[in-house]
Amino acid sequence: MAITVRIPQPLQKLTGGEAEVKAEGGTVLEIVADLQAQFTGIGERLLDEEGKIRRFVNLYLNDEDVRFLSGLETKIKDGDTLSIVPAIAGGIEPGDEGNLKKKFYLTFPPEQIQRPIIWELIQKHDVIPNIRTASVSQEVGLIAVEIEGTADAIAGARCWLEESGITVEPVEKNVIE
Repeated sequence: MAITVRIPQPLQKLTGGEAEVKAEGGTVLEIVADLQAQFTGIGERLLDEEGKIRRFVNLYLNDEDVRFLSGLETKIKDGDTLSIVPAIAGGIEPGDEGNLKKKFYLTFPPEQIQRPIIWELIQKHDVIPNIRTASVSQEVGLIAVEIEGTADAIAGARCWLEESGITVEPVEKNVIE
């Protein structure tokens, strides 16, 4: 069966610039194999030499991390969506000296808890989020996140988060002022 796979910006060069593609399979592993067959090189970016999900790659099936389901053997059904989300760590690359790192506490109301807000943030804004800690229940979601980017990009991301119904509170001491 074919499902939708969301592709993050760094891997879109392998999918011809497509942010969403279709792939077929009965398990997450079969979906990854089909992605590799369609888009050479994508499989090796998702799985290591032992065939395990790479440490800095997260695969979400309908907003659930497959590591907390049945891993690569997680069953796929019609209507499912698999999101590939790179775990991005901070650090300023040479030439990116204009970037800042700002820390925020994000509070999600119940109606926003299931929304893949960090994935959307990556897709919509030129920032790099780095989740420092998180606590999610049925009633509320709390995330401490460091967002890296230009001052304008961070301000735009913050505004978008607030417009999306997320409470955004700056952490007093930022990494780079």
